[in-house]
Amino acid sequence: MIARASFLLVAASLLISTNVQADTKACVLAHSSGQREALAGRLKKSQELFIACGVTSDCPDPVRDDCERLLAETRLAAPTVILSVLDEKGGDVTHASVYSGDELIGDGLDGRAIELDPGEHHLRFVLPDGKELRERVLIREGEKNRLLQVQLESPQEELQPEPALPEPRSTSPGVAWAATGLAGAGAAVFGTFAYLGGRKKAELDSCAPTCSSSLKPVQQDAKTYYLVADIGLGAALVSGIAAIYLFATHGGTRAKPTTGQSSIDLDVGAMAGGTGAAVVLSGGFH
Repeated sequence: MIARASFLLVAASLLISTNVQADTKACVLAHSSGQREALAGRLKKSQELFIACGVTSDCPDPVRDDCERLLAETRLAAPTVILSVLDEKGGDVTHASVYSGDELIGDGLDGRAIELDPGEHHLRFVLPDGKELRERVLIREGEKNRLLQVQLESPQEELQPEPALPEPRSTSPGVAWAATGLAGAGAAVFGTFAYLGGRKKAELDSCAPTCSSSLKPVQQDAKTYYLVADIGLGAALVSGIAAIYLFATHGGTRAKPTTGQSSIDLDVGAMAGGTGAAVVLSGGFH
């Protein structure tokens, strides 16, 4: 009976010794693995290992103390985010599941901060009706309480039509030919009245500088002829330029302007006075 009791005592001692060695080995392994995970940026996993190391009663004191120190440093470096979803009117949505890749990181949104490992995350916000909102973010080590917020688009914004393009303005081929005709008519007016004015001037030159007062009507006629000739010349020049532009750019028809292409409108007018004439050119670019 005594021999049997002694055998049981020895077996129990060996079992306890084996468990202690196993706990010590697991503690040391958690200490080294936690550091390795922290260096790889997997701070959540490293914290779990440091916690397991620190709570092991049979862990050597130096190893357990170092685990507690590393745990505090890792918690300080671990970034935290606050997830938020807004509806079309800007109200908070609380019933949503959030995934980082395939990992569920939030089931319901309550405004509390959660820890994420540093690095790039592809977030999916899944709503109860099946709609999904996606966001790609870069989480930095040491960030705390960063707000990650997405919002549903309103139907008006989703179906907003594109602005209509202005209708192209067309120009009849007759406009180019009309400008050509006006240029020819202006040239004819210039030639005719310049010739008549020249004849009157020659008549005055024959008696200059002792012309009698009876020749004043001749002098007035010469001024009038030259005035009309100037108007005809100005009309011919401007109309000719307009005709050349229309034929050269559009062949008499104004095409729909494209990006970077300009068009021009020209208006010709003339003003006459007692002492001279002026040709007025106005227009604009489009």
